[in-house]
Amino acid sequence: MAVYRAPTGNSNLFLNSLDDSIKSIYRANLNLILCDDINFDYLTDNDRKRQPDSMLQTYNLTAIINFPTRSQGVSSTTIDNIFIDNLKFSKIYCFSPFQWSVRP
Repeated sequence: MAVYRAPTGNSNLFLNSLDDSIKSIYRANLNLILCDDINFDYLTDNDRKRQPDSMLQTYNLTAIINFPTRSQGVSSTTIDNIFIDNLKFSKIYCFSPFQWSVRP
């Protein structure tokens, strides 16, 4: 599932709509991967990050991007993310375009 929230969009309306959308398709055997550009910075720990995390955790979805996805001048943010169920997808690796690694 891919989602987008405009930077000026209503956060609560977005989260409620996302929750309703996931709830309408969610089944225990569903292999859901959520790819998003929700404009909540995941490099900082604040309520704007905790709210979607809390809601997505009800579906066992966890953010896996831990590097900046946007850089502008001296500022970097992680406003694009991928959420997976770690119990179903244990071998997914995401790397910054500036880093690389070889996995056996």
